[in-house]
Amino acid sequence: MDKKIAGTKIKNGLKILFWLGLFVFFVYSFQKIINLESLTNPVRQKGFVHVLTALSKPNLFDPEITSVVAAYMWGTVQMAFLATTISMIFAIPITYLSARPFSISGHGFNLLLQPILAGIRSVHPVIITIPTVVIVGIGPTAGVLALTLYSTAVLIGIFSDYAKQHMTLNWTILFKVHFPALAFKQFPVNILISTLLGIVGGGGIGFLLHQYFNLLNYNDVSVVLLAYIIVIGSIDILSRYVWRKIQNHREYLPSSPKNEIAH
Repeated sequence: MDKKIAGTKIKNGLKILFWLGLFVFFVYSFQKIINLESLTNPVRQKGFVHVLTALSKPNLFDPEITSVVAAYMWGTVQMAFLATTISMIFAIPITYLSARPFSISGHGFNLLLQPILAGIRSVHPVIITIPTVVIVGIGPTAGVLALTLYSTAVLIGIFSDYAKQHMTLNWTILFKVHFPALAFKQFPVNILISTLLGIVGGGGIGFLLHQYFNLLNYNDVSVVLLAYIIVIGSIDILSRYVWRKIQNHREYLPSSPKNEIAH
């Protein structure tokens, strides 16, 4: 009994030290990183107000600007859609091979695969775009290749975790319903990422946004941001709606009486 009490006290003490260490690290990092003087600089505050004022007056009635923004936004959506679809096609069979930890082949394949996936996920798609630009040149092709590689690694992790958490569902239902819906949830995220890829030559609306910022055309930047918010917000709401529908009707889907992942 005394040993249990002593062990509990030691655990509680370690927890206190852990949270205290995090707090000390937070205070230290805040002092080193955050420059409070820059936040209260009147010149910067004046410039910030100027930018906000310009952003509040988008050039919505300029047909040239709106047509260019619409074309680049549509291209970005196409990039994200291609990357999401291709990565889903790659991720499903790889998930099937890796998400069976009780089989010898699945366990061995998983041991080899996980370090590779972790390495890919640790590199931002913007960095991955640099070598793809070297290989295929500047443009949306480089962005799609980089985003596909990154998204495939992400989707494999998402699919594998979901399959292991819902082991009563058979693979047919996972392939036809749940995995495509999970990929669709990743679609708005890929649009977000696609925007950044344009900054390093990966195509999409990011190139246009970067150009407008460099030219200080904040009225045009505002048009890009509005299109960005409307498109991504709409797709995000739609993907969440589809996912809720699937979750609400999951009890009506056929399930496997045995754990198929273990086979």
